[in-house]
Amino acid sequence: MSQRLLRDRPSERFGTLSVSATPPGRVLVVGDVNTDIVFTGLPHLPRAEQDTLARGLTITVGGQAGTLAQALARLGVAVTFVGRVGDDEAGRRCADELACSGVDVSGLVFDPTVPTGTTAVLSTGRERGFATYPGAICALRPSDVTDQLLAAAVHLHVGSYFLLTEMHPHMAELFRHARQHGLTTSCDPGWDSFLDWNRGILEVLDEVDVFLPNEVEALQITGAPTVEDALARLAAHAGTVVIKQGGRGCMARRGAETLHQPPFAVPVVDVTSAGDIFNAGFLYAWLSGCDLAACLRFGSACGALAVSRASNLGMPTRDEVEAFLAAAGAEPTGLPSPPTRGVADGG
Repeated sequence: MSQRLLRDRPSERFGTLSVSATPPGRVLVVGDVNTDIVFTGLPHLPRAEQDTLARGLTITVGGQAGTLAQALARLGVAVTFVGRVGDDEAGRRCADELACSGVDVSGLVFDPTVPTGTTAVLSTGRERGFATYPGAICALRPSDVTDQLLAAAVHLHVGSYFLLTEMHPHMAELFRHARQHGLTTSCDPGWDSFLDWNRGILEVLDEVDVFLPNEVEALQITGAPTVEDALARLAAHAGTVVIKQGGRGCMARRGAETLHQPPFAVPVVDVTSAGDIFNAGFLYAWLSGCDLAACLRFGSACGALAVSRASNLGMPTRDEVEAFLAAAGAEPTGLPSPPTRGVADGG
């Protein structure tokens, strides 16, 4: 972990975080936002040449980065989103739903040359399948992330790294530039639909403070035989690595510290977006200066609440998470109250 990060985080400077400590500042979220067409309640994932009936259908705004931005805003964090959508009805709907969630969309670019991306999500509740037309997602370019946007933030998060093909040659420099501006950084790679799994990501991770892959992604990126080995290899680059393991919880490593957080026992309704909502909870706690164990608890509680609800109801508030942790008998996180929003917060 960088010396700059050790200087900047409240818990590192002052020890145990008190409720009067400064809450998270503005987070700049860069990445994918698209239309999600979510089929829920499937008895099984569709088989070739067969029709499968869904019990529910939701058309909403999704994308890994878009979902995380909304989930952070739901927790009370000031968020600015940077991404590309088409100059079309779907793109305008993405902008409207992000804004209604409290996300500042001043960094969203309407691209007239390519349509808004769309993902079909097929969910049994425990299993999911996806089909994505990336559209404008892949067209995001370095010039979209301006110095003005960076200057207004304390943290940069990039979601769906592998889909941002125009950004790949410049991604390490983006993270490096953000750090030079005093920001901390995080990244979730997402699934590599191109099945390359390289694209310079290890070089990028040298500039990343928190890396948040799931287990399959971690194994594919590193080529490691076990998740423990993948965790060690990734931690040689990023400051903190958190590997999400679905129903088996998550593992994390920071320096010599390795932790496992078991899952909370909840009824599973829909796992859609649970990983993105976990990310939001982890980053909320991490930016508030909590220790690694508390960050994992808070993120896992967010994920548990997400899977116990329908996909369009899954994003919890901070109070809901703290109440859930209290009911589960987990140690309190000591998180500060979220910031009061005003015009200056863009929310």
